[in-house]
Amino acid sequence: MEQAYQIALRPVCAVLQSEQVDPANVQWLCDSIIRAGHWLEPIIVERSQGIVMDGNHRLNAALQLGLCRVPCIQLDYADPRVCVRHWHTGHAFEVARIFHTIARGEIFPYKTTRHVFDPALPVIAIPLDRLYE
Repeated sequence: MEQAYQIALRPVCAVLQSEQVDPANVQWLCDSIIRAGHWLEPIIVERSQGIVMDGNHRLNAALQLGLCRVPCIQLDYADPRVCVRHWHTGHAFEVARIFHTIARGEIFPYKTTRHVFDPALPVIAIPLDRLYE
């Protein structure tokens, strides 16, 4: 049986960026989020350390908007629903590299990893005012 994803509101300060972002995409997301008045896509994070698996642009938008919390799905890399690959080659990406890079206080270049989740991630609608608290 398929296990449902759980949404948790995590403090923004407890979410760690893992890759560089495109500032134009971050600005577009900020505008889109404000227009919607709701947060529509959760950030996927590694459960124990809060490392972003998918959603670095969303994290940066949250920071720019001054949000206190962000909707997250917290997963482990051992979870069978998670697959991580090199963005450009499609080959398996060594998960230990992610932990080592973040532990050194570094982040990967833009579009280094591609995380795939099966089943597909849910769409949500959390009012922005809940995220400023």
